[in-house]
Amino acid sequence: MEQINEERRFRRVLVTGATGFVGGAVVQRLKAGGHDVIGLVRTRESGKALEASGVRIAVGDMLEPGTFVPLVSQVDAVIHAAQIPTVGRFGAAKLKAVQTGDRVMTGALAAECLARKRRLIYTSGVFSYGDCGERWVDEETPFNPSPLGTGHASEVIRLRELKASQGLDYVVVSAGFVIGPGGLFKSSFYDQAKQKRLRVIGGGANYWSCVQLDDLAAAYAAALERAPSGGEYNIVDDAPLPLRELVDEVTRALKLARVGHISPWILGLIIGGPLVKSLVASFRVRNAKARAELGWTPRFGHVRDALPSALAALA
Repeated sequence: MEQINEERRFRRVLVTGATGFVGGAVVQRLKAGGHDVIGLVRTRESGKALEASGVRIAVGDMLEPGTFVPLVSQVDAVIHAAQIPTVGRFGAAKLKAVQTGDRVMTGALAAECLARKRRLIYTSGVFSYGDCGERWVDEETPFNPSPLGTGHASEVIRLRELKASQGLDYVVVSAGFVIGPGGLFKSSFYDQAKQKRLRVIGGGANYWSCVQLDDLAAAYAAALERAPSGGEYNIVDDAPLPLRELVDEVTRALKLARVGHISPWILGLIIGGPLVKSLVASFRVRNAKARAELGWTPRFGHVRDALPSALAALA
């Protein structure tokens, strides 16, 4: 009965980044669960396919709160999955642009959710924990973010403060490295492998915790419906892997030869220092809290289980 009541309470949902890699999967999961969704998109043209599928779209800009804040009054909850798009080398300037967009949008959404007593689900990531070596990471692990996690860590801390001081109803979903037909998996693994440029960064002993895209979308739905206010959840599969093993799984699934290594310093010159410094961090993350409190279990418990469908979709 409690779950049914929660589903009714949060029936209408605004999803930012609704045509993105993660946001698009979240929209489809919510639709399948009977939620009424407003998808925030960058342009009317980019949202045409989403609109044709029956989702109401709205056009907004992360840096212009007036384009999206009024939508909060029309829904019961907001899932913030948008990110400033970037292409090419990811250096300090692009990192700052991404962080600025997230800071502006998160702050505006949080203020409006507070004013209207709406739930805000914030998308973070396990890069917030930084390099933890072989130690297991859970939701109690202090933040020591790698470059890609600095913005997320700051926003989560701000949300915690807003709950403590003003009662903000927020939930954090911290995703592992997402396996699916898009995002960093496509650009950093699939595309590089197809172009015979895939390499293991550094020694490859650092742990990565991954999650399959549909499993991640299911976790958002579970967080929306079941999480207590202030809940923070690491959403990862059951089997963190050293980067060397992860790359081997990808090349094996693609029926390609085992690849060699590349110096982080050299790769940083090519794709950007902040990105490389994050990718060589070690994050060995547990999912026990999400299992216990959200009733969420990954269908794809190991990377090798998630790869076939992702690679087939990309092909």
